[in-house]
Amino acid sequence: MKTTIVLFLTLLSLTVSGQTETETIKKANDLIANKKYESAFNLLDSFDPKNTKPDIVLLKENIVLKYFVSSMMHRMFALKDIEQNEDIMTYRGNTGEFNMHVFYVDSILESLIKREPANCELYKGLGNYYYEVYSKYEGEWLKSDKELFKLMQTNFQKTIDENCADFFSYYVLGYINLVQEKYKESIPYFLNAIEKNKDYADSYYNLACAYLYTDDRQNALKYAKISLDLYTDKDYKSDAARVLGQIYSELKDDKNALENYELADKIAPENYYNLKPLLNLYVKMGSEKSQETTKAFFDLAPEKPTIYNDLGEIYHNYKKENDLISFYKSQLSNYTDNDRVQGSLNFYLGKVYIEIDKKVAKEYFLKSKEIFSKVFNKDHQVFNAIDDGLKQCGK
Repeated sequence: MKTTIVLFLTLLSLTVSGQTETETIKKANDLIANKKYESAFNLLDSFDPKNTKPDIVLLKENIVLKYFVSSMMHRMFALKDIEQNEDIMTYRGNTGEFNMHVFYVDSILESLIKREPANCELYKGLGNYYYEVYSKYEGEWLKSDKELFKLMQTNFQKTIDENCADFFSYYVLGYINLVQEKYKESIPYFLNAIEKNKDYADSYYNLACAYLYTDDRQNALKYAKISLDLYTDKDYKSDAARVLGQIYSELKDDKNALENYELADKIAPENYYNLKPLLNLYVKMGSEKSQETTKAFFDLAPEKPTIYNDLGEIYHNYKKENDLISFYKSQLSNYTDNDRVQGSLNFYLGKVYIEIDKKVAKEYFLKSKEIFSKVFNKDHQVFNAIDDGLKQCGK
C-alpha cells in the first residue's frame, strides 16, 4: 500500500517565545501522553529548529522512532496526532495523508557529540537509532548490517564506559553478539540487561538461545521458562514455548518436549516452525495425532517441495514410510483439480517407493511427468529430478 505524504516545510504557529527548555519538554511530554505526537514534535522543533539542544533532540528522536506512521529510510518520518482510544499501529503502513518531517537522527547526534563529547546520553541515542534502523531495514539500509553492528557496539560500549548505560544498552550488545554467532560473548551482556530490568522478556529469551548454542541446556531451560511467562505477544510466546520444546528434546525428555510443542501450536496454530517439530515427535512416539498433524502440516503449502522433503525426512527417520505412502495416496483425491499438487504427490510417492518397489516408483514418476507437462515448460528443473528418479528405477 502506498502512503500519501506531504513534505512538511513550514512550522505550525506554535508560540514558544519566552518558554524555557524545561517547560517545552514538559509540554511536549504532556502532548505525547495524550497521543499528540506530531504536535509534540512541532513544539520541540519550533523551540530548537537547528537541533542544537541535546535534550530536545533526544526527545524528538524518541517521538519519530516510537510513533512514526511511516518512514523513508528512517530519515523522514510521517507523524500524526491521534485520539486517546487509538493506537498508532492502526495507522502504521496504512494509506492516508500525513505530514512528513525531515529528521536525520544520526547526523544530528553526531554533530552534537562533536560539540559535547562528554554527554553520555547522546551516544545512547545514537546507539538506539542504529538498532532501530537495523530492526526495520535489515540488509536494506544506507549502511551495511556489519557497519551498523559496529556503530551500535561503539556507541553502546561508550554508555557503559561513561556509566549511563541502561538495560537496553547491554541488551543490544548481547543481541549483536548473538546474531553474529558470538554466543559466549553475548551471555554477560544479557545477564547485565536482566540485572537492570527483570521484566524485559527478550533478554531472557535471547539468553536462553545463547546458552542453548553453547550446550548449556539447564541454563537455557531456566531462562526460556521465564521468557515464556513474561511474553504477552502470542507469536513471541509461541516462540518461547517452541524453544522450550527444543531444549527438552535435546535433554531426551519427550514428555515435556511434547507439552511445550503442543503449547506453541495452540498459541500460534498453522505455523510451520511449530508444526514440524510437533509432527516429528508424534511420529516418533507413534501418536494417534500423527495423521491429523501430518494433514495440517501438508496443508500449509501442498505445492512446495519443502513440505514433502520434511515429511520424507520425518517418516524415514522412524522407518514409517508406509504411513507416509498411505497419507500421500489419501491426498490424491483431495486435489484432483490442482495439477501442481497432483504432480508433486505422484513425484514424492515415486521417491518413497524407490527403496520399496522400483517398478511402482517408476509408474509414479511417469505419472508425475505427465501431469507436470501440463504445468511447466519442458526445460523446468522438475523434469531433471523426475529423470533422475527414473534412472534410479532402472529406466
